[in-house]
Amino acid sequence: MHLKDEMDQLFKAGSKVYFFPILSHVYQKPSESPQFSVLISVPKKKIRKAHDRNRIKRMVRECLRRNKELLVKKTTEDGCVLHISIVYLSNEMVEYPKVESQIKQIIQKICA
Repeated sequence: MHLKDEMDQLFKAGSKVYFFPILSHVYQKPSESPQFSVLISVPKKKIRKAHDRNRIKRMVRECLRRNKELLVKKTTEDGCVLHISIVYLSNEMVEYPKVESQIKQIIQKICA
C-alpha cells in the first residue's frame, strides 16, 4: 500500500481519539511485520509562526519517544501495523507537561 492510500485509510476508516488540544486518528491493520507510524500536524491557521509550530512538533515527538514502549508492545502482541495522526488544535502554545499528559492519555486509549 502506498503512503497516500494509507493516509486516506487513516482519515476515512480510522477511529478518533480526542483530548484537548490534540485530536488523533488511529488505523490498525494486520501485518506480519509489526510497526507503527506517526503523522504530526500543526495547522498554520491555528499557530501562525513557523518556529512555534516546529516547537510543538518537537514536543509531541519527544512525548512519543518517551512513551513508545506501549505502542511497540501493542503492535508486536497484535501483529499489526498502527498508523497514528496527531493534530494540534489549540490557538495557543501549551506547555510541555500538558502536551505530555494528553499524549499519554491518547497512547493509553489506543492500547486499551
